[in-house]
Amino acid sequence: MAQVTGAFDTYEAVGNREELAEAIYLITPEETPLATLLGREPVKSVHPEWQTDVLATPGSNAVLEGNAWAFTEFSATARVGNYTQISEKVISVTRTQDKTLKAGRKSELKRELQKKGKELKRDMEFALLSNVASVAGAAGTARKLGGFAAWLETNTDRGATGTDGGFNSGTGIVDAAGAGTQRAFAKTQLDTVLKDVFVAGGNPTTVMLAPYAKTVFSGFSGIAELRSNQGQGSKSQLTIFAGADMYVSDFGVLDVIPNRVMSYSTTVASNVLVIDPDKAAVGIFDDIQMHEAAKVGDAENRVLNVEYTLIMKNEAAHGVVADIFGTSTNS
Repeated sequence: MAQVTGAFDTYEAVGNREELAEAIYLITPEETPLATLLGREPVKSVHPEWQTDVLATPGSNAVLEGNAWAFTEFSATARVGNYTQISEKVISVTRTQDKTLKAGRKSELKRELQKKGKELKRDMEFALLSNVASVAGAAGTARKLGGFAAWLETNTDRGATGTDGGFNSGTGIVDAAGAGTQRAFAKTQLDTVLKDVFVAGGNPTTVMLAPYAKTVFSGFSGIAELRSNQGQGSKSQLTIFAGADMYVSDFGVLDVIPNRVMSYSTTVASNVLVIDPDKAAVGIFDDIQMHEAAKVGDAENRVLNVEYTLIMKNEAAHGVVADIFGTSTNS
């Protein structure tokens, strides 16, 4: 194959117009399943606190006719809390760039504000999911919220040497769980945690996990091999059902939700969360707002920020299978 002799081609040409699509394609997903599932509650301080309580263990209860009552002191409620965390995104665009004719958007500033808003919501999701200890903060130290995985200590299944975190009543801090030996995700682990949550009084409706762990879940025994053949002759199409989105356990039916944000960190991906959405919420101290920052030079400056926390109403209503391989490269 050879080019025609003397042909003038695009490599030699000067003045060919560039072609740039008018659409800007954001392929990075912005879903926030945990924040959406839990819902929101307003908080009015940087250190919101609440109380938890438990029912007495059931037992034999039979007394004499005409019994003389004897009174005993009952246990007080437990006082727990979390700290609010401030997250932000900053944008700076020169006046000239914002006014220049562009492909795919009229205003660079507006486009970037929309993009940063989505990124900020995903950062919130990451913090809410994480096994991160709470931090009270100081003049030179940022406050941090204790993440979902850090709170859990009652219904946990961990790898060898793994340790529970949970709320420390002595320090008022949520301690992070200690990492254990990573292992493969197994049905028996999930079933054990579901049983423990049920016995503790929780009513979970959701299992949330990283994408790779979801593929492992879909391979659990008990999922029948299903095929559907539609159409006839040359138009016949065979459909294979290889995934599972609900789990009918001995203790209830649960939605199984893969969370893309969990795939960005192996420490977050190593947790399979069992969630009772009625027993947790996202506490909003100050919702996402856009601030016009002081003008410095010939540029427009904006800041998006939010202050929020995780309200763990009762950690015993939830559970975790921890220290599992988070990605296929770890397995």
